[in-house]
Amino acid sequence: MDTVLGAVASAAFLLIHIAAIVTLLAYERREPNATLAWLLTLVFLPVIGLLLYLAIGRTHAHRIAKRYAEVVSRLHSVMEKHGVQAKLTETPNPAITPRTESLLRLGDRLASTPASRNNQVEMLVDAKAAYAAMARAIEDARHHVHVEFYIIQPDSTGVRLRRLLTEKARAGLDVRVICDGLGSGRLPADFWDPLIEAGGQATWFRPVARIIARLPLRDRIDFRNHRKLVIVDGRIGFTGGINVGREYLGLDPDVGYWRDTHVQIEGPAVLSLQKVFAEDWLQATDELLDDARYYPAPPAEAAGSYSVHVIDSGPDRTYSPISFLFNHAFALARERIWITSPYFIPNAAIRQSLISAALRGVDVRLLVPLKPDHKLVMLAATSYFLPLLEVGARIYRYERGFVHAKTMVVDDWVGTVGSANMDMRSFHLNYEVNAFVYGEKFCEQLAQQYLVDLENARETSLEQERQTGLLVRLARAGARMLSPLL
Repeated sequence: MDTVLGAVASAAFLLIHIAAIVTLLAYERREPNATLAWLLTLVFLPVIGLLLYLAIGRTHAHRIAKRYAEVVSRLHSVMEKHGVQAKLTETPNPAITPRTESLLRLGDRLASTPASRNNQVEMLVDAKAAYAAMARAIEDARHHVHVEFYIIQPDSTGVRLRRLLTEKARAGLDVRVICDGLGSGRLPADFWDPLIEAGGQATWFRPVARIIARLPLRDRIDFRNHRKLVIVDGRIGFTGGINVGREYLGLDPDVGYWRDTHVQIEGPAVLSLQKVFAEDWLQATDELLDDARYYPAPPAEAAGSYSVHVIDSGPDRTYSPISFLFNHAFALARERIWITSPYFIPNAAIRQSLISAALRGVDVRLLVPLKPDHKLVMLAATSYFLPLLEVGARIYRYERGFVHAKTMVVDDWVGTVGSANMDMRSFHLNYEVNAFVYGEKFCEQLAQQYLVDLENARETSLEQERQTGLLVRLARAGARMLSPLL
């Protein structure tokens, strides 16, 4: 009897295993390298691989696209009602160069909102400056404060943020908080109780326990909200790479100094950040943010000189907006492409664009950490170094602590700061947001900070990479095969 049951169980497992492989090949819309990575996982790790595939392997493309379409449809009427599109585009663009027009047109097709002019943008270097600027804005808030982070730690930084928000909620302001259900998993269940008791609201985006509880799994555990947003009164906004935690202040002895970048924006582009928050809030709570005070007309006195395009990206999109914008900007570069990213696992299009730029004489530079926080990810990243070095690109490893900034500057033309890393997870699996800023002054600020960062970095030479030992090369090759899953 036991033998029969064992045979039946084995046959059932085999059928499920074959079905998973057939589904992967026939129905999932993914890149060929991702398909190969999953096939190898399913073949060589049949039990673990199948469990991983059921948890994070299926794309759920149709279900996610349908859910996103419903959210967009519900928000569209609110955006029209409050004239958000008109407020973003009411100041026409002056004569712009063909390459700027090309990148803006692409962004208009892919992003939730169009680009806007007359914005003020201030670069905030490191968490101390960012926390201080956000605290000032929250303290001066008059109507609402909307906060969204991938990570909020239950340490002194998280408690201080909660105290600030609770004070504003107690004063009668609308206060809402979104924290990712995985990234902020260390928060105790009652962490936001003081805020809620004061009249504020807090929610988790895609809680892991809720996803697992709905067996069989009908959702992806690894589709995470990696965005960092603070919007105050619809007039001032913040975004970038900085989360809320003592490690971002360099207070984690295991990490040391933490190098990061955020931006503060005033002007119509804040409405684009608000739209992104409203979309995430609707997904997380089913509440539609329909109040004219959330979408105010930008005050004339706040007018600045920058055109800003807020590009939001996520697994619910047919295409990868941020990846497409990066790729197109690289193709249009003439003098320099300077990238900072803690994780560098580019897709084929990005690799080709960077190699092509270097071959035509563009100064291509990449700054990544020397000491990784995820060894497997860094092994995969270093596997991409040699082809770039061979065509003249320059690669630097940051030595002073950990570099977590996600920035890019192309010529003196366009620069971006946001939450997206230069990797496949940010391009295809995470919900991300980047501000693309057009303006020579901002690009120069990014470039000057880049040069400062290089003073704390070690350049990797072509000769060093060519002398890499066989065992390291094999480890890198193995990690690279898993790149689409990292």
